[in-house]
Amino acid sequence: MTVLKGKSEEKKEISPSRMTPPMQITILNRQRKYRIDRKRLLRWTRRVLQEQKLNGEVGLVFVNNRQIRGYNRDYRKHDAPTNVLAFPMQEGIGSGLHPECIGDVMISLETVEKEALLYGRSMQEHLLIMLIHGLLHLLGYDHEDSPSEAARMRRREKRLLHIINDEGLVEG
Repeated sequence: MTVLKGKSEEKKEISPSRMTPPMQITILNRQRKYRIDRKRLLRWTRRVLQEQKLNGEVGLVFVNNRQIRGYNRDYRKHDAPTNVLAFPMQEGIGSGLHPECIGDVMISLETVEKEALLYGRSMQEHLLIMLIHGLLHLLGYDHEDSPSEAARMRRREKRLLHIINDEGLVEG
C-alpha cells in the first residue's frame, strides 16, 4: 500500500493550522459481500483525525478486490488487488483549491478478511488497522520512502490503535 502522490509536487505533511473547517466524513459502500458498521467507522475516523489535530473532509470507500485492482492498476501501475489505497487531496496539482478536503481512503474488504485470517486477527481489528494506515497516508506518512519513514509510520499506527483500543472504541 502506498500513498498516491501528485506528479509535480513532492510529498508533504498537512499542517494542522491549515485544517480549520468542521470534520465531515463520507462513507461509500461499493461492495455487497460485507456489512459495514458506519457508526463505528465514523468513531474510529473522528478519533484518528482528532488525535492528529485535524478537521476537514475525508471519504471512506469500501470496495471488493476487482474494484481496488482496477484503481491500483490505473493509479499505481500494479495490476493486483491491494488492501488500501489513499488519495490525498493536499498534494499535487490543484491541492490548494479545496484546503478543507483531506482525501479519500479506499479499502478492499475482501483483502482485509484474507489478511485478518493470515495474521490471526479479527476482521474488525484488521479493518481498524487498515483504516488507520490509509488515514496516515492521507496525512503525509509513507512507509515506502525510507526505512526511517516506515518506522515512524508504524509507531504512529501502533499509538493510534492503542488509543482507540484503550477508549473502548473497538467493541463499543
